[in-house]
Amino acid sequence: MNFICDGFDRNTFETKKESIINVIPFEKHMKILDLACGIGRTCKWVAPLVEEYNGVDFIPEMIHKAIKYNNFDNAFFFINNGKTLDMFPDNYFDIVYCELAFQHMLKPIQTLYVNEVYRVLKKGGIFYVQVPKLDYYNDSSYANSKEETDSMFKEYDLSYVNGYQGYYTIKAQK
Repeated sequence: MNFICDGFDRNTFETKKESIINVIPFEKHMKILDLACGIGRTCKWVAPLVEEYNGVDFIPEMIHKAIKYNNFDNAFFFINNGKTLDMFPDNYFDIVYCELAFQHMLKPIQTLYVNEVYRVLKKGGIFYVQVPKLDYYNDSSYANSKEETDSMFKEYDLSYVNGYQGYYTIKAQK
């Protein structure tokens, strides 16, 4: 079998891993942003359920693969600068999700994205994300304590949902 990106089959994107998209209540009228979408592996499940799927990543090669692997009229992919979501207007998205990507970002970048997501979410919109736990990773350059996580999401109505052992799985509503 041909595998890319940590065990995802090149043709099906199938994986044994759980996905954050399993807890998101997608609806046909929604505009969605997949932050740090990589090769767009969740697009094939999400795009058919929503009005508009958008994926963003700062690695051009990942976006090129995402475009190649996903052929949906309502799916759009963007290369960003790894810090902002400037290509999107304020109050645009119903849901933003970011799956297993914050552990690759230093904490100041995480905070920038949390603030940018707040800007692009509609009132009542929800951000689903996993934030790496400090007590699991023991590296304060990118992993957060519960207090740091609470502080980073201070503008949101924040709740913690079941998730991976090493992450706080967040549901943050604007």
